[in-house]
Amino acid sequence: MTFTSLGFLLFFPAVCLLYYLLPAPARPAWLLAASYWFYACADWRGPLLLLAATAVSYGCGRALGALASPRARRAVLVAAAVGFVGVLALFKYAGFALESLAALLHLAGIGWQPPAFSLLLPLGISFTTFQILGYLTDVYRGALAPERSFVRYALFLSFFPQIVSGPIARGGALLPQLARPVVFLPDRVRDGLVRMLWGYFEKLVVADQAALVVNTVFADYAAHGGVERLLAAVLYSVQIYTDFAGYSHIALGAAQVLGFTLGENFRQPYLAQSVREFWGRWHISLSGWLRDYLYIPLGGSRAGTLRRYANLLVTFLVSGLWHGAAWHYVVWGGLHAAYQIASLLTAPLRRRCNLGRGVLARWARRGVTFGLVTAAWVFFRADSAGQALSYLGGIAGWFDPWVLTDGTLLTLGLDGWGWFVLFCAVGLVLAVDCLRERGVRLRAVLARQPLAYRWLCYYALLAAVLVFGIWGPGYSAAAFVYFQF
Repeated sequence: MTFTSLGFLLFFPAVCLLYYLLPAPARPAWLLAASYWFYACADWRGPLLLLAATAVSYGCGRALGALASPRARRAVLVAAAVGFVGVLALFKYAGFALESLAALLHLAGIGWQPPAFSLLLPLGISFTTFQILGYLTDVYRGALAPERSFVRYALFLSFFPQIVSGPIARGGALLPQLARPVVFLPDRVRDGLVRMLWGYFEKLVVADQAALVVNTVFADYAAHGGVERLLAAVLYSVQIYTDFAGYSHIALGAAQVLGFTLGENFRQPYLAQSVREFWGRWHISLSGWLRDYLYIPLGGSRAGTLRRYANLLVTFLVSGLWHGAAWHYVVWGGLHAAYQIASLLTAPLRRRCNLGRGVLARWARRGVTFGLVTAAWVFFRADSAGQALSYLGGIAGWFDPWVLTDGTLLTLGLDGWGWFVLFCAVGLVLAVDCLRERGVRLRAVLARQPLAYRWLCYYALLAAVLVFGIWGPGYSAAAFVYFQF
């Protein structure tokens, strides 16, 4: 079951209705049962692994709270971290490690065929693992008391709006909310539903339409020139943003309807004026997790210049590997580390060549940042690092701008109307992001408008999702990109 499936559109209202009808003490158990059902719809074996991870991490948390000896508490934390990372490695990285070893031996002249190795990869295992490790670390540090209620802790890990693709919840933010009774507030429910609707617009109208062009070009990039490759790379930047941000809007909106507040995951990332700023706006729950539980414990920027560079490299390589068991993900993470290290090295020169803070200077920095991020996204989207290099090399080598007018664009998965709809939809997303950057919260603005005007806007957005989100040559509903991680 995905957020864009008919099953979810039946499941979610039923869960909400019964949730608000039940007495407050019964609600956590109901949400827990609903969350496990949601997770089981992907594969019935997934909840078994999730329940085992919940029981073990719950016990570790209680032990960390009960033990007085620092050595014993450290041993529990280390054992738990090794165990959960080991399980993640077994399910997600064992095959990758064997294939990499075989390739290394081949370079040394040793022929070895790795055994076939395939395990069920539970949905959201990377997100759940980081959520568990963050919780246990907070308990170990004394920043969070261990949760006493097993039901609430199990719901913390399995809450259906965020179990598959985040945001990665912090125990200190979500667990207290699960312990408080929720009162039905019509304005909050309406605001959550509108946020979900915007998420569906970003996913179905923008991301899935852009994916048609992206998939067409990347599937046979050698047959396409530089303009088509550049356009597909830019549209992939649009696709992955609106796909994942759309998912996050639906997840946060669904949680809001139920009375809970999850952490924001995006803050206009493509309006960032540096790669460092980009990572303060993109996948905020992951970048914050890596900062607090990896980069800073490694020493952060406090241990000298070379150590700071090494810490950045390790952090971003882990980020790349977290996203997928393939070298092109590692290269993607390494590129972002290189961007940040290069930025630190060139900071004195850039300060001397100060471009100012005017509008043109700000947009110039945004353009450079977007270009760097888009180049890195090619490695993320490609099937291998070699393919990504070949793809990027062909952009400059075969650049014919006349394809913009000779009908070539109509062979990339969208007809003329499809391109028009995509262009308008991307423009709307950009306009909304620019308004948010200026502090304008559109849902709050709409809520203050007259009833007729407000509902006209809601129905217009709903109509756009229903008409354009399921329309276009070659259209097929696509899974959210981050489901694979």
